[in-house]
Amino acid sequence: MQAVESETLILYHTDLRGQWPEDAARALAVRLPYARRLAVSSGTSAAKASLAGIALALRALARLLGRRVAAGEIHFAQGQKPRLAPLTAAGAGGAADATAAAAMLDRGLPDFSISHSGPWVGCAAVAHGRVGFDVEMGTDERIADWVVREAALKATGAGIRAARELRELELHDGRMYWRGEYWHVRPLALFPEASACVLSSLALGAVAAQPVALAELFAP
Repeated sequence: MQAVESETLILYHTDLRGQWPEDAARALAVRLPYARRLAVSSGTSAAKASLAGIALALRALARLLGRRVAAGEIHFAQGQKPRLAPLTAAGAGGAADATAAAAMLDRGLPDFSISHSGPWVGCAAVAHGRVGFDVEMGTDERIADWVVREAALKATGAGIRAARELRELELHDGRMYWRGEYWHVRPLALFPEASACVLSSLALGAVAAQPVALAELFAP
């Protein structure tokens, strides 16, 4: 079957080795919700990677939606994966978070997943369904196996506590059955000296990967 746009994975990624664009990064950080702004403003390597991931997510979502996406449209709920939300819903919280997130997916909003390890940061996004993405430094079998399971946790937003459920899972013909549904597994050979993988609830017809230079990372 010919792939359609909704089955295409959008993947923007960057290499953090180089001159960090302080002013442009600060300009994005101030547009984030207060708690997230504090988390990405410490100046540590992890904070920079987290902010870079958000910048990549904004690019990926803009490409899927065909319009600019504001930083305030990304909803960060504790214990859940970041999600795209209408500006009017971005401030929602409490027990309604899970219900609101499900409603957002029902309305056909894109889903995305961010990961970083070593110098690599990436964001995978799909127009429909759910997606999880993970990258980890190292290429041995143990790490290559783990990125599949970490991508599964990110796809569902299950969290690290659910990792033990994944220990005995096996891949068959590029698919993995977990929590009552099949997930499509796609290893990615994009990051030197690292292993990476995406899981998606819908079959992927193509992967549109694009590197972003640090100097352009925070460009409008």
